[in-house]
Amino acid sequence: MIRTIRQEEAGQSLSLTQAAFAVRFSESDIQVRLAKSNMEHFLGYFAEEQLAAQLAVLPLTIYVQGEALAMGGIAHVASYPEMRRQGMVSKLLVRSLEMMRANGQTVSMLNPFSYSFYRKYGWEYFSTQIVNTLDMAVVPKFASAAGVVKRLSAEDWNTADLVYDQYARAAYNGMLRRDEKWWRQHVFNRKLGNLAVYYDTDGVPTGYMLYDIKDRFMNIHELVHLDHSARNGLWQFISNHDSIVTRLKFTAPKDDPFLFAMAEPKLQQETVSNFMIRIVDVEAFVRHYRFAGESAKLIVRITDDHAEWNRGVWELTVNDNGRAEAAHLEDSSSDGVTCDIQTLSTMLIGCQRPAQLSMNGRLGGSPSDIAKWERAIPGRVAYMTDFF
Repeated sequence: MIRTIRQEEAGQSLSLTQAAFAVRFSESDIQVRLAKSNMEHFLGYFAEEQLAAQLAVLPLTIYVQGEALAMGGIAHVASYPEMRRQGMVSKLLVRSLEMMRANGQTVSMLNPFSYSFYRKYGWEYFSTQIVNTLDMAVVPKFASAAGVVKRLSAEDWNTADLVYDQYARAAYNGMLRRDEKWWRQHVFNRKLGNLAVYYDTDGVPTGYMLYDIKDRFMNIHELVHLDHSARNGLWQFISNHDSIVTRLKFTAPKDDPFLFAMAEPKLQQETVSNFMIRIVDVEAFVRHYRFAGESAKLIVRITDDHAEWNRGVWELTVNDNGRAEAAHLEDSSSDGVTCDIQTLSTMLIGCQRPAQLSMNGRLGGSPSDIAKWERAIPGRVAYMTDFF
């Protein structure tokens, strides 16, 4: 039986988490977790009235093409080792899709333990991070900035959020919209260290960084800037630590131009994929999506093994403002493109372009139909900096 886990069953949920992930919480930690627990977002699979598997659907919001979309964040997926491979998690995932659709969460994201496992249920990877590690001696000499950098604390989360929210909304697809609780419990708790904010000549915050320093190594968890002045000012601030830092690391989106700024572009660079995404409800998602500003008729035939409401042939009517409506077609002609829900999700979020997907055999269709989709999807990069 699948149902919402009751608040008085939070202890069962914690016991399951400890068994599934081979961790042991102290008694004091258990009490803190129980006090903070909110089970209304947890689905449980019960066998003989005992919790056997669980997941949570976190009510979050992400930015896609500058629009705020309700997103269901899948987390806390767990089952007892002795009860695995019985399809319990599979049933929970399918139920979660129905629940998210009913709640207006048109898209879902998760951080996978296995990409291949979640691909079976329609999720696909969409976000990559570039992790750069280099010596302080080779940091580029950026132009002088007229503004100032000030050190702040977690109490100044709203100042950092003024910068972050503009950055997340305007620059990338897939970034979370953060509130105070998220900043305090997820950002500052996970990204320990210091907050430095860049203010322009008008006293407006236009950049910030979260970082820590240990053993002459600077770990920059977030480096966010809205313009060249903020970028230059923050890198000057970083360079000014050369007497106490010999090496540093920072994470950036795949379109970051840092390598181009280096006199000798030599550094250790690692590409890391993190989150997966899935469109929960194609028709509703399309209504919120903003296509490129050109009227178009787009046809797509979608396969989806676990959300029957997404299956079939859809005609997307896009107006000059990039707004679209999706309608089911009875005609099963060969016009348009063909793909599964995973492919459609990673394509519309901006991780893979239609031409790339066509080349890899993931998107079927004529060259002219592929070209239509290329023109219709804006070139915004997919990126995700948070964790849940």
